[in-house]
Amino acid sequence: MLGDVLFAFCQWSDSLALGNAIRQSVWLFPFIEIFHILGLSVLGGTIWLLNMRLLGVPLLRQEPLPQLARQVWPLTNWSLVLMLVSGYALFTSEAMKDFYNWGFRVKMAALLLAIVFTFTIHRRVVVADEASVAPLWRKLTAIVSFLLWLAVGLGTSPETAVKAVMQGKPS
Repeated sequence: MLGDVLFAFCQWSDSLALGNAIRQSVWLFPFIEIFHILGLSVLGGTIWLLNMRLLGVPLLRQEPLPQLARQVWPLTNWSLVLMLVSGYALFTSEAMKDFYNWGFRVKMAALLLAIVFTFTIHRRVVVADEASVAPLWRKLTAIVSFLLWLAVGLGTSPETAVKAVMQGKPS
């Protein structure tokens, strides 16, 4: 049932004019990829910064973590939007190929889990008064966050990534 829905969604995405334009163009995929990587970099940087503080690493120690979190959340939110929009555009150019790629499915599942975790538990912990959350929970939150976002980054299988590099297309 879920497989049928995913298959239909991938077929529909693959048939969009945007995907066709990207497949036909030499420069459109890399151009969109620039924005995808930019979004990913900013998102990763803000999450990394907050996680390091949760682990107790004295980065920007003069500023309380909740205040730092409130300052970086707009960057986190906008970079996530940029990453998702550009990622979907790239997906439309190879949706059916991605449907059959288990690495891609793992990556998407990890992305969903990472987003839900980041905007629920992680967010509550980083904006809470530092004394109100036990150090163990702060560290555990940071470790889970790191692992989920690492799974997103490593979700595409190594052989797919190698083939993509050899063909001149990012995975």
